[in-house]
Amino acid sequence: MELTFEKDDLLYSLQVLQGVAGGRNTLPILSNVLIHAAGGTIECMATDLEVGIRMKVEGTITEEGAITVSAKKLGDIVKELPVDKPINLATTANDRVEITCGDGVYKIIGLPDEEFPQLPSVEGQALKVGGETLRSVLQKTEFAASTEEVRYFLNGLYFNFLEHQTEVVATDGKRLALARCEPLTSQEEVNGFIVPLKAIREIARTFVDAGEVSISIFENQILFTDGDATLTTRLVEGEYPNYEKIIPESTEGRTVVSKEQILSAARRVALLSNPKNYSISLEIDSEQVQVSARTPELGEAHETVPVESSTGSVQIGFDARLLIEALAHIETDSLAIEFSGKLNPVLIKPVSDDDNYVSLIMPMRLDPASE
Repeated sequence: MELTFEKDDLLYSLQVLQGVAGGRNTLPILSNVLIHAAGGTIECMATDLEVGIRMKVEGTITEEGAITVSAKKLGDIVKELPVDKPINLATTANDRVEITCGDGVYKIIGLPDEEFPQLPSVEGQALKVGGETLRSVLQKTEFAASTEEVRYFLNGLYFNFLEHQTEVVATDGKRLALARCEPLTSQEEVNGFIVPLKAIREIARTFVDAGEVSISIFENQILFTDGDATLTTRLVEGEYPNYEKIIPESTEGRTVVSKEQILSAARRVALLSNPKNYSISLEIDSEQVQVSARTPELGEAHETVPVESSTGSVQIGFDARLLIEALAHIETDSLAIEFSGKLNPVLIKPVSDDDNYVSLIMPMRLDPASE
């Protein structure tokens, strides 16, 4: 095999693939990237047996063939090569790979492609979603997914196909994030599925510039592709909880504040929260929101943020980390905090014309000294 690449084309693909091949794999071949050239097309692939990515790479084929080579080592070498010189990659005897760029020659040991796991290809009908829409719903919800192994069915994002819209949901039991988009037409037998969190993170990297992404579901796997890149992953098996039940249909109070002001205040005040539970307090009234924290061993802090409008008053305790993440994922200049008492779920929403996003946080009981 003999191929020629421009540095940026090859490096971009290797950097995406390293997210999958760079993990702690028991099989040496899974740390490698497969480079395959045939029929005028060059593809690079990586898999950890849970997530697999295949990417087309621009380049010139002098001789077709295939080889696997360390994704990290090849990526490190290509990263340091000059931009203005073409990169020539050729296989030699005994599965060696020779990389030539300008006056530099680098030889690394590969493994035969026969040992590399096969990645599934597109089968049957696919549903289509705009790339910007897909990236948006993932970015708005991913942070709320659970990373604990006990409730494995929460270790991912749930795509729920409804008649008039599609809902993408993540929750870890303490918080929830829900983003809505236009209804996606799926195969009739599919009402929804759970995509694992690791795959969600790779989807955002793999399809960062995609205009449209096709999604195919077969057996217990799902495949995403934009024509140039393809990502496959196993679906999370299990029944997703009935999340609609914990989202209040109405609330008693609502306050609207500047996102930047409330987020900055929360970040600063959280510096003096108790490192055991990161508790901070929001005291809301008709004129302001006071953000405060008190820790006997550290000290105390409070800031006030003016409200744009407000109905009702309450003092609520939060885990500062959960509150800050929820606030940070609001994309409008102003946000609404909706509440019904100090121990009921709190909703945080963007202030805009649509109702396509909501974040929910379960409050925490405040220390009597903080009230």
